[in-house]
Amino acid sequence: MNTQKIRILLTAIDKGSLTKAGQALGYTQSYLTQIMKVFEEEVGFPLLVKTNRGVEPTQEARNLLPAMRRLIESEEQFDQEVAELQGLRKGTIRIGTYVSTSVYWVPQIIEYFRNNYPQVVFQIEELGHDEMIDRLVEGSLDIALMSYPGDRASIDFIPVLEDPMLLVLPPGHELSKYDRVPVGKLKDHPFIMTYKSYDQDPHRVFEEAGFFPEVRYYSRDDFAVLSMVQRGLGLAILPELTINEFPGSYDTRTLVPEAYRTLGIGIRSHDYAGPLAKFVIKYIMENIR
Repeated sequence: MNTQKIRILLTAIDKGSLTKAGQALGYTQSYLTQIMKVFEEEVGFPLLVKTNRGVEPTQEARNLLPAMRRLIESEEQFDQEVAELQGLRKGTIRIGTYVSTSVYWVPQIIEYFRNNYPQVVFQIEELGHDEMIDRLVEGSLDIALMSYPGDRASIDFIPVLEDPMLLVLPPGHELSKYDRVPVGKLKDHPFIMTYKSYDQDPHRVFEEAGFFPEVRYYSRDDFAVLSMVQRGLGLAILPELTINEFPGSYDTRTLVPEAYRTLGIGIRSHDYAGPLAKFVIKYIMENIR
């Protein structure tokens, strides 16, 4: 039995909604709906029923809940025991990361290993997009917590979640009247951007739109960009994870068409990943939301 489907079902039941489950797991509602459809076909009966409040488990699903929760717990215990047998209780893992993944992902990862494998040492470096690729290729990083590097990248990439890219603008800006701002409306407004070598995702929004705006300032720091937006120095396009960590006096709007960055794990190659790196990757894939 695919435990990913069980984890999705349990999250939907616990949250009471496929939408909230998608937010927690980093998947779209349409993807979860499709997964549940496949799951129900496999078991041969419905597992969720829609209500005015969201979704609830069917009686058949309720009967399976204890067994499903035991299965997930057993899998986690199995993973820990296998890791110990493989000698993964100690070692050093070198991780490159963005500021946003450093804030949201790294503390959870380190906390888990500190509590369960305290002799595992983490070396964390906050780097730009191109730097992480170079360091993976040369072998000075084991893994990188980064966005999709593109089809031509010389590394392997494992997607984890979709992070919305949002327009950030000063309060009262003329574009604030839109609930969702068409990308074409951005042509005549100055922007503050991160360097493409550091973070390519905002640049990709404009590349796909077929134009590039006037850029008044560039920075390597997302938080510096947000600070300049607050002072009315320009607009910005930044990922939601970054914005959530920097509350302030600015407005955010969804773009039309919607834009996302795919966050995940970069490695030099699946073939070159060591046992400890593979174990960290497995933990991230199953637990980071």
